[in-house]
Amino acid sequence: QYAKERGWQVQIFKDIGSGLNENRKNYRKLLELVTNGEVSKVIITYPDRLTRFGFKTLEFFFKENGAEIIIINDKENSPREELIEDLITIISHFAGKLYGMRSHKYKKLKEGVKKLIEEVEND
Repeated sequence: QYAKERGWQVQIFKDIGSGLNENRKNYRKLLELVTNGEVSKVIITYPDRLTRFGFKTLEFFFKENGAEIIIINDKENSPREELIEDLITIISHFAGKLYGMRSHKYKKLKEGVKKLIEEVEND
């Protein structure tokens, strides 16, 4: 909606997967389009929707190739909250690889990590 209101030509890319996965089909396609100078603006809801880590590097890369990243809902998390989110994401990612995303062990580990962090934060 944001882009259409401004009269921009829009192409929507969606990937189902972690921001840690650099092999997402449409993520790779976006990088290719930016590299070829076919994109001037990339509109995202949150930075971690594009990539979980290295956002500043991607922002620099896009700018060098003539593309601007526009963040619609830049969340105002504290650095501490962001680190906690990143820790949970990393553990979840690797637990999913170890046990499978639908596994009982994966869910149990993910919930255990969240509970542990809450306990540490409350001490």
